[in-house]
Amino acid sequence: MSYKLLQRSLMAMLLWSAAATAAEVPSSAVLDDFESVAAWSAHPADGVEVKISPDTGPSGKCMRLDFKFVKGGGYAVVRRALAIDVPEHYQFRFRIRGEAPVNNLEFKLADASGENVWWSNQRDFHFPSTWETVMLKQRHITFAWG
Repeated sequence: MSYKLLQRSLMAMLLWSAAATAAEVPSSAVLDDFESVAAWSAHPADGVEVKISPDTGPSGKCMRLDFKFVKGGGYAVVRRALAIDVPEHYQFRFRIRGEAPVNNLEFKLADASGENVWWSNQRDFHFPSTWETVMLKQRHITFAWG
């Protein structure tokens, strides 16, 4: 199979919003506007190649991920360290589009030690060909391990 058939791309924009109580109007904060992707790093499995690059999003910049599974399966992980205090009620939103086969889309949060992880694992995720918003509410993010 040629490299072109194996190469996949994914673009995303990440936002975070929170409300102290259900009665309050949520406040929003942009965690990354992707004007630069320098703070992101790739951590692929053995046999997987990942390239992070800037690209044009639906409004402004975005992060583009090109990944290639050279030896079959594996994972293509990208990370960014952010110091945020997650309030009692929160949600994460990001926009995504991609050319990739159906796969798992995992969103993970780790504490400062890196040993306690919370996640949302969307199995059989269909990557949209046009920009779509993914919203992960607090109830969608569960304690995974630690």
